[in-house]
Amino acid sequence: HSHNANQPKLLKQKEKLTKSKRNKQKRHKALLTQLQHQKRLKSFHHQLAEVRKHAKDVQRAELLRLRRQTELSRLRDEKKQEPLGKNIWNQLAEKDPIRAPALPVALTEELEEHRGGTLRTVAPKGSLVTDRLESMAARNLIWKKKAEGRRIVQGKRRRKVMGENGTEYLL
Repeated sequence: HSHNANQPKLLKQKEKLTKSKRNKQKRHKALLTQLQHQKRLKSFHHQLAEVRKHAKDVQRAELLRLRRQTELSRLRDEKKQEPLGKNIWNQLAEKDPIRAPALPVALTEELEEHRGGTLRTVAPKGSLVTDRLESMAARNLIWKKKAEGRRIVQGKRRRKVMGENGTEYLL
């Protein structure tokens, strides 16, 4: 098979197809286009089913959000209906159980210890001033200062930055 590089390669002429072969190719091509069309149609139906499924999911999520919202608004309304200054001791104990004041009630043993066990002879527990302040704060008549402020950190640890993008602050 040693051909000269200068000699052009002869191209074989395409032989003419018979009528039956042409018809066969035509049928094959038609079958391929039909299969492609069916594939596209199936894909379209699948996407349509997906759209319906997603629409149902969105509707379900919206209904759930609406229920939660109504429940929250109902709870808020109930809280607004509750009179201010009610259950002060329980609220203080829930907020800060460590610093919650003891109930200003004398126990029966303490009553027996103090001369005859009458309430008049028992020394009062707690402080009248702090009790009044707590009561007034519970009724929104005064504002209490927050007990814990920002911690001041010095030295190398101060370089640490907290917060998400846009809300960074130094420790």
